[in-house]
Amino acid sequence: MKILYVGHTYTVRANQTKVLALARLDGVEITLVTPPAWRGPLYANRTDPFDTSLAPNVRHHILRATFVGKESAYIFAPLIFTLIRQLKPDIVHVEQGAYALSYAQILWALKTFSPRSRALFFTWWNLPYMPRGIKKWAESFNFAHSACAIAGNSAAREVLREHGFSRPVFILPQLGIDTAAYGNLELARRNDGRFTIGYAGRIAEEKGVLDLLTAVSQMEHKKNVSLYFVGAGDALEQAKQFAAQNSVALIHHPAVRNEELPEHLAKMDALVLPSRTTPTWVEQFGHILLEAMACGVPVIGSSSGEIPNVIGEAGLIFDEGNSAQLAALLDRLSLSEDERNHLAMLGRKRVEEHFTNEKIAEAQMKIYEWMLREGQPVGAWKGNPSA
Repeated sequence: MKILYVGHTYTVRANQTKVLALARLDGVEITLVTPPAWRGPLYANRTDPFDTSLAPNVRHHILRATFVGKESAYIFAPLIFTLIRQLKPDIVHVEQGAYALSYAQILWALKTFSPRSRALFFTWWNLPYMPRGIKKWAESFNFAHSACAIAGNSAAREVLREHGFSRPVFILPQLGIDTAAYGNLELARRNDGRFTIGYAGRIAEEKGVLDLLTAVSQMEHKKNVSLYFVGAGDALEQAKQFAAQNSVALIHHPAVRNEELPEHLAKMDALVLPSRTTPTWVEQFGHILLEAMACGVPVIGSSSGEIPNVIGEAGLIFDEGNSAQLAALLDRLSLSEDERNHLAMLGRKRVEEHFTNEKIAEAQMKIYEWMLREGQPVGAWKGNPSA
């Protein structure tokens, strides 16, 4: 099975471990295509070349692109057409969203040079939206030429249905966990009697960081409690000011790349993802929860978006925005090492059973096999894509 795999997520070597897991399945040849760089706090504005010594059946093409950093707007140089004409892939998997121009570009190349290929796209988007102009055209064109889609959460599937996408939509996370990087970590938590509450990610109001600070300030047993933030964002200074004014011990570390995260998670006694839904954003998944659980760190999440489905029974949930409820859960965990150990065990088990890269790769392979059996080829659709 020849697979063309496209997405800016794989400019980062740590994320390429999912591609590696897919490459280890029988009978696959993977051509990975990424732009030359990506902009964002977890990206280094360069692309890490895939280590083909780990999987000789993977070829990585780093292609020039315009509008790098704009997920739905960037497009590749014309070399993408040459690559598709030579490759003629069986499966095309593009992780750039429903109305991404890069996906439309690739579908156009497939219609021209490889009409028997089957294509799918991945989307996280879980809020209503109204595409206009070229975005509307691209969405219509992409829907018409896709055999199926993968949604990162259940709400994203409903959004696709509301926009008229009637073909199968499979719910599956974009990334799994590399257990070799997380599961075998020697935890470095201190034995000094302090309880360290962690947060890692964007330090922004919609991520609930101010709710977390408020909750810590409301804890009954906060004398030996500290907060450890890893990340960057426009609410950082506000968080620091709140901490200083309310006697909350806050330690901040700048954003780190994925491969550096385990050593920071290991300093935490619990991790909180306190996301808060806004009119323009709701938590799409919360991958940091999986990373913490893989490290044996108990997790607490808000009720925003997909968080409860990610945690399942392996952690604690509070009503988003309810700082008093979160404070009570933090007090409970701070006083009970037994409960922390129990949640750590449940978290590791949940990751191993559902969220490893191997599990994600196996699930994707079943989707690909379905596409080859029953999915509509790109060239089967005729007519005006804007109709």
